[in-house]
Amino acid sequence: MRFRRQYTLFKRKRENGKPIWYFRIYLPDGTRRAKSTGCTSKEKAMMFVEGILDDENLLHQMFQSDIPFISGYENRIKRKRNAMDKLRNMTFAEFAAPWWRWDTCPYVLERREAGTEKHPLIKKRTIQSNYSWTQNYLIPYFGMTRIQNITPRMITKFLSSLKPELSNKTINNIRETLNIMMEDAVKRELIHSNPVSATLPRAEDKKEHILLTGDECNTLFSEKNMKKLWNDDILSYAYSFVAGLTGLRAGELLALTFEDISKDAINVEKSYDSKNKEITTTKTSETRVIPITAEIYRLLYTCYHSHSHGRKHYIFSLDGDNPMSEAALRKAFYKALERIGINEEDRKRRGITFHSWRHKFATDCVKANMHPLKITALTGHKSLDMLYRYTDLNAVNDLATEVNAIQKYRTAIICS
Repeated sequence: MRFRRQYTLFKRKRENGKPIWYFRIYLPDGTRRAKSTGCTSKEKAMMFVEGILDDENLLHQMFQSDIPFISGYENRIKRKRNAMDKLRNMTFAEFAAPWWRWDTCPYVLERREAGTEKHPLIKKRTIQSNYSWTQNYLIPYFGMTRIQNITPRMITKFLSSLKPELSNKTINNIRETLNIMMEDAVKRELIHSNPVSATLPRAEDKKEHILLTGDECNTLFSEKNMKKLWNDDILSYAYSFVAGLTGLRAGELLALTFEDISKDAINVEKSYDSKNKEITTTKTSETRVIPITAEIYRLLYTCYHSHSHGRKHYIFSLDGDNPMSEAALRKAFYKALERIGINEEDRKRRGITFHSWRHKFATDCVKANMHPLKITALTGHKSLDMLYRYTDLNAVNDLATEVNAIQKYRTAIICS
């Protein structure tokens, strides 16, 4: 057994007044033990201690009562080191086994604990997506590889293998899922560095949308076409109509209650998670207020009174207690598009989805020369970059008037 050769000397007086020197030695667990040298001079005491330290047998004999403690400590250290070695040598499948589970994953629990009800740091839908990507892509590819052996080159090859099947946005989401897991492995000292940080995310092209024109919207929402296009379904009609005029997300519309609306505004405070059938915060966990006209208020008021009120007073509901099916409302919108001549093939070519109403609202606000900060206050976007992604301006149709005015002014100066 090896001991650290570090000690201190101190003296104590005996009853006869003569001092005896003691030495204090430091054991492997960080504690100290003191013994008498039996010497009355410091020099002899130092020689005694040095002799003890040089002879392991004498040291064992002197600290015989402490040997079980020392052995137990070293055994605990040995077991701990063996456990750490086992963790470091685990495969990715073993490492990933507890990940992305709402009630048991340490990372998820830590995020839940750090957040609040109004500002959660993680949501169930995010966990479910990460769990799906881990099970369907990460484990099948890296499962048998030791986490210490996962390299940036291996990750780059993995991301490239996803390209034929998935969009760059989805690939980046999967990459971020792996990044979070590897960063956690670094914090737990299972690996020295995060290999994902040495890889490049995929570039994401802005999707082109050919939004519904003013004439198409007028036809779609003309009251005389209610029966023909919407089968007199006021809820499906209003769901799309209000989305196009407020920029509300689908879940935010479904979460609206009668208490959230007034004659001049909508308070957007929550969202409905259709997958988990529960009310959550908005996507950004921020609340906002959307001004509305009296006509929009009357339409929402009519929707509310088109069904029984229930106890929760949902507007887009059949019983007032439960929001309607998002899929059913989306299907009604797509059916109405078919009836004005936009079939499924045309709709997909133009990139029109229910979420396109949000794009259209942001674009209409830009066309109205509204300040970008005012637009983000309405849409709830956290950055101007996200607002840019939601704005679809056509250079010929939307910008010609302003550009031509500049061109004519400059041309007149040149020609004068």
